[in-house]
Amino acid sequence: MKRIFWITFLCFLALSACKKEDQPYSTEGETPVVEQETEQQKTWRYANIFAMNTMNLYYLWQKEIASSLETWKTSDNPVEKVQKVRYKDDRWTEMIENFSDFQGSVSGTEKTYGFDFILYPYDNPLTTLCGVVKYTYEDSPARKAGLKRGDVIMKVNGKSIPYPNYTSIVFNELLGGDKLTVELMDGRTLTMDSVEMYENPVLLSKVFTAESKKIGYLHFTSFTLDACSDLIKVFKEFKEEGVSELILDLRYNGGGYVITEEVMASLIAPEEEVLAGSVLSTMVCNEGLSEYFKKQGTDTNTYFKTNFSFTSNGQKQELSTMGANPGIQKLYVIMTSSTASASEAIVCDLSPYMPVSLIGEQTHGKFCTGLMMDAVEFFEDYADQLGTTVSEQGKKYTENWGLYIMYSRFADKNGVTLCMPDGLHPDYEAEDDPLDGFQLGDPSETMLARALALCGYQADTKATAAPAVSLERTPIPFKDKAYRILLPEQLPK
Repeated sequence: MKRIFWITFLCFLALSACKKEDQPYSTEGETPVVEQETEQQKTWRYANIFAMNTMNLYYLWQKEIASSLETWKTSDNPVEKVQKVRYKDDRWTEMIENFSDFQGSVSGTEKTYGFDFILYPYDNPLTTLCGVVKYTYEDSPARKAGLKRGDVIMKVNGKSIPYPNYTSIVFNELLGGDKLTVELMDGRTLTMDSVEMYENPVLLSKVFTAESKKIGYLHFTSFTLDACSDLIKVFKEFKEEGVSELILDLRYNGGGYVITEEVMASLIAPEEEVLAGSVLSTMVCNEGLSEYFKKQGTDTNTYFKTNFSFTSNGQKQELSTMGANPGIQKLYVIMTSSTASASEAIVCDLSPYMPVSLIGEQTHGKFCTGLMMDAVEFFEDYADQLGTTVSEQGKKYTENWGLYIMYSRFADKNGVTLCMPDGLHPDYEAEDDPLDGFQLGDPSETMLARALALCGYQADTKATAAPAVSLERTPIPFKDKAYRILLPEQLPK
């Protein structure tokens, strides 16, 4: 799919930026300058042409890395090169060798056991870790096997989780593989097979009553495209119940697609603003793109709307939020350091329109919107400029390569980015504790109880927790998921 057509010399940017001996091609129809390249060298050559051109066109900090772009060589390791070149404030742009798996992880459909967890230290001095389950997805192998929030995983396929060399067992066995056996602290042993499934991020919704006031609660784990229709269904139920205040639990939500964020915003914001098509958010791009959009008279604002059209898994989706806005008067957002990107953006965008209270911990601080750029599409889209030989060779050697690139900074209608530079800060502090003995949605669960108290809800003081587990509550970081992704059809023209 064509992205932007205004630079006709795009294909030559990478060539002019390389030293003469690194230039990969002479003229159309001639053989490559380097004749004895290995397969890996050919792959790197074309991957670098794709990555350098893409960053030169779209990268938010293009001006800041201009000197690095000029010294980019087609013989560089493209994964390492992108990480080295990206701007100092950018933790998210990355070159990806297995693009289909990356897309699957963002879409919510992948091979999985269907649960998420936190790693904690187990012993002192520290040599061993344990995994504490945060939640399981509906109809997942994990839930069917009996795994639940608060379960403590001591062994994975018969092995303890070592520290500091834990990444292999975590990524290849707990998060990968075909079969998993976990031994739990309570003595149970559970076995499950991974399956290709959609992990529905609408994990849980409930309604609580505080005197005559109805409070909606939604635990939402990712802004996937397929979540849009489920969100509309939940908010229709909230409207039928007469919900006037909403607790939006984004504590584990690392973001996702902008279109899903827009759907959610149209369901939460004052309906008069939605129907009026008020400004939802603004976009700040690099200087070159900004100047181009200005000359073209392109409006880069996003507006509230009720009708949405997009493509998901090759299928055209047409959705409407009409009749589903319950008229939320106050929004409470539960957040942690795992709350990122699109989750931070929706707080940013809604804050000018309604009272928003933030509960929990400081968020991740990802204030950018990204594009998922496919290398093969690049060589297809710019075949006229690249020439047939380069285009065909590029498609051959970069199959399943891609670039997740920071494209813009998001801001509210006034141009303010609340989560920049280091995240959103809570109005009311509370710590997530999956070992508190209560399941998500239980009014006595630590973070939900804090939010409900602010809404005037009195929890049942007779509620009892499962037996407490004594562990050091300092999480060990092992993955960093933060996405806010524009679909190709959402790009300004």
